[in-house]
Amino acid sequence: MWWCLRNLLFLIDAEDAHALSKWAIKGLAKVLPRPRHALKNPVGLAAGFDKNAELIEALPSFGFGTVEIGTVTPMPQGGNDRPRLFRNPRDHTLFNRMGFNNLGAGIISERVRRAKTKIPRDFKIGVNLGKNKSTPDESAHLDYGKAAKPFLDTADYFVINVSSPNTPGLRSLQSPEALSRIVKEVKEVIATGRREIPLWVKLAPELSGPELRDLIGALELAGISGLILTNTLGGDYIYREKTLQGGWSGQLLSSTAKGRLIEVKELTSLPIISVGGIMSVQDALERLRLGAVGIQIYTGWIYAGPFFARRIFKAWVREATPRD
Repeated sequence: MWWCLRNLLFLIDAEDAHALSKWAIKGLAKVLPRPRHALKNPVGLAAGFDKNAELIEALPSFGFGTVEIGTVTPMPQGGNDRPRLFRNPRDHTLFNRMGFNNLGAGIISERVRRAKTKIPRDFKIGVNLGKNKSTPDESAHLDYGKAAKPFLDTADYFVINVSSPNTPGLRSLQSPEALSRIVKEVKEVIATGRREIPLWVKLAPELSGPELRDLIGALELAGISGLILTNTLGGDYIYREKTLQGGWSGQLLSSTAKGRLIEVKELTSLPIISVGGIMSVQDALERLRLGAVGIQIYTGWIYAGPFFARRIFKAWVREATPRD
């Protein structure tokens, strides 16, 4: 049934289909029972799917244990011009050049505050932080702090996003010096609140070797809580004879994202959430076996169907439950 419905959705613009899917998710959640188990649920929804915190209340019913909302910027922004989201069903991939479109930290934080009263206590909300497109790189650290501040009473963790290929110049902030400065700013903002909030950093899949090793060393010194590996794979998409720059996700990213998990596990003891190219239950279980403390899905949810996260969680429970 999902295969037929998916084919119908794929007949319309990808971003319009995404909006329609969000409406369906919220409606279906009202009649679905929530999966329950004593074990902590490691399955999360990756940043970019629920940019404006519209789906938080529905996600536990679909088998998710966490959601990472955003990317959230201090001020609202419209993102890049449409079309900016494309599908390649034959290869099970997506290409996006959204550009941090979101309603801004003020509005989104109020949505999170309201949702917090209606979700299970063990469901965790991460906030993916970014800078506004108009903010110069030398002031970028201030934007990350400003984006975090409205969530000091509600976020379960923060994520610094300097790895999206959809905002010009953003990936230049992945240098040890620039990223350490951002981490320091966000940690200072967190310190003004009433509780400690873990701070993670999301990195690009292209980083590897000595460059990656040096960056992780700087992040360890800066005192981050963990790493999210990886963001989308930067690349081009030809649309009506125009070359568009953005990021690929889905099957195309699978081997690279898994490789980064293996590589980084050898470099650090920091916890890692693995994301990128998780297209099957076995993909998810493999990342967890390789040492990820959690996994996140996005493109896999679109291609594998609405109950993909539930299937992963059930399979993981079976594998993690001791047998007599």
